[in-house]
Amino acid sequence: MDVQMSVQSRSPQSHRKSDPLAILALTGILIVALWSALLFEQRRNYEDVSRHAWSDAAGVARTFEEHVARTFNNIDAVLLVLRQAWVDDRSKFETKVRIMQAAYDDSLLVQIAVIDANGKLAYSNLDPNAAPVNLSDREHFRVHRDRSADELYISKPVKGRVSGRYSIQLTRPILTHGDHFGGVLVISLNPSYFSGFFGSLDLGDGGSIALIGLDGIVRVRGIDLKLDESAIGKVVPSDRPFMNADAADVGNFQAVSVIDGVKRRISYRQMNEYPMVVAVTKATEAVFAEHERLWLHYKWGAAVVSVLLFAAGAWLARAVRLQYLLKAHLLVANDSLRTLNTIAIQAGAELGDKFYKALELGCKHLGVEMGVVGALYDNAYVVDKCYSTVFTDLKEGDELELPAHHSRDMFNSHDVVIIRRGSQSHSASLLSNEVFEHECFIGTSIWIDDTLYGALGFYSTKPYAQEFDDSDREFVRMLGRWVGSSIAEDRAVKKLTALATTDSLTGARSRGYFTAAVDDEINRAHRYRRPLALILVDLDLFKRVNDSYGHHAGDETLKRIAEIVQGLLRTTDLFARLGGEEFAILMPETQEHEAAIVAERLRSCVSNTKIETLSGDVRITISAGIAQLKTGEDFKTIYNRADSALYKAKSLGRNRVESAGSSTVIGV
Repeated sequence: MDVQMSVQSRSPQSHRKSDPLAILALTGILIVALWSALLFEQRRNYEDVSRHAWSDAAGVARTFEEHVARTFNNIDAVLLVLRQAWVDDRSKFETKVRIMQAAYDDSLLVQIAVIDANGKLAYSNLDPNAAPVNLSDREHFRVHRDRSADELYISKPVKGRVSGRYSIQLTRPILTHGDHFGGVLVISLNPSYFSGFFGSLDLGDGGSIALIGLDGIVRVRGIDLKLDESAIGKVVPSDRPFMNADAADVGNFQAVSVIDGVKRRISYRQMNEYPMVVAVTKATEAVFAEHERLWLHYKWGAAVVSVLLFAAGAWLARAVRLQYLLKAHLLVANDSLRTLNTIAIQAGAELGDKFYKALELGCKHLGVEMGVVGALYDNAYVVDKCYSTVFTDLKEGDELELPAHHSRDMFNSHDVVIIRRGSQSHSASLLSNEVFEHECFIGTSIWIDDTLYGALGFYSTKPYAQEFDDSDREFVRMLGRWVGSSIAEDRAVKKLTALATTDSLTGARSRGYFTAAVDDEINRAHRYRRPLALILVDLDLFKRVNDSYGHHAGDETLKRIAEIVQGLLRTTDLFARLGGEEFAILMPETQEHEAAIVAERLRSCVSNTKIETLSGDVRITISAGIAQLKTGEDFKTIYNRADSALYKAKSLGRNRVESAGSSTVIGV
């Protein structure tokens, strides 16, 4: 093996350079793949947000249309009743007016008035003795006077000469016997009547609801949960789709508002019974504000991961390069070359095992009895690994107080320290003679990312055991660099492994890790005829949490639920997030009824937990479906059975645990 390593160290230079470049190239590919996936997912999420925004706006438009139609129908019914009362017996008209006002909201019936056939005010409930003001110029009077049709007319917003307030006039003609025009009956609708509806719906910052006539004039508009009086009477541009006679009755478009200049997404519906259009708008910026904020965080996270990946790749490439340089330097001393090559080829071994072997080979190479790798702190030296043929009391993890006369500055450089018993530099030794009686010491510092990590030291109980020469110095120096590089590489690999196998939000296992591990567990259960249960958990009505409290609160809820689940499971159970609000629990050595007990405990604990978020306290429930592995069954089949049980729990009212049930399960 030693000969083989010597031959490999003399391989062509092009081969030496290829591995670091390959690592850097692979790192670049990983970073590109990360950003490609991120941007693809961002686009998909953008389209989802857009689709949901259109859907929400359309739903609100439909609701507002129904509300407006109901309002107009009620007023029309009042008009018909009062008209009949005016024609039949005017002495009872005032009583009828009072009855109608008592039956409806004050803002619905601002003013009830009668205009006679000559355009004079004949009656007003605001002032029964009001002077006969000439209202013949009013549009609603002229419309009924010039038309023969008996139909409801909805006017543009007007300011009443008697009431002094803006209102929408809803009118019907008064037809005397013989269907002769006898005047107009008017009910003034206060736009503030719709404030209650506006205040009940949150369309986000800048979201609005408007009622617009087909003449393009705004009758009423609400924005940010309140009435926008400044918009009443404004004219909508003729290029709006719903102003086109050939336009569809329902539609969506995006435009800049003529009222406040804000770009909005508009969903409209033309009313069937009346020449009106309801339009619900959401400010484009507000619609995607949460999306942009969330994806800004994701991009920062991806940037951090990219930096870490690049740093890890660079360090891995540097470690490989250092290994080649190490081999090149060791060619100067054949014995050192064989020793370090033997250490370097321990591929796949644990880091501690590598250090132990390195210390063992180092002791043999230097002719000393003990070698120690450890971390340096302010006043302590913590042992990472120790090898000794004469001293067994020093173990991994021991924390030793540094000698009072220790000079830390001796290890603040990359040079090698050599100590002889009785020399002035003996204070640099990391182990006091109370810990280990020694006569000589050779060691060097361990650096990671230009930061002092600790020290590597070799000790001997024999005075002047060996005259350490330049090759020994170089051996210890390179061994210290190798230890530092190995620690850095191990950290980078562990970090990359954690990124690949753990869900970053909840700390649960990732879907990819779960699907790989579950096959092994299923094979083991089949081979040894042992029970295996699968629980699928889904948060009930989780979308409402995001809609009501925001995505940050949704993330906090997912993290808290994951903490609750992990706190109630065994170490042998596998808990993973499959996506969104769906989780899975794989329970080896567990039958279905036992899994049901655990699932019920989880359900009860979650339902009784108040989750504190920045947007307020959240309460949520979970539903769970359980299945036990059957003979010959694979993961897809048991998953589908558990999913069916979960669907059953959802359909039976949520906050339930349901089991698939089977008589052919394994391990009963």
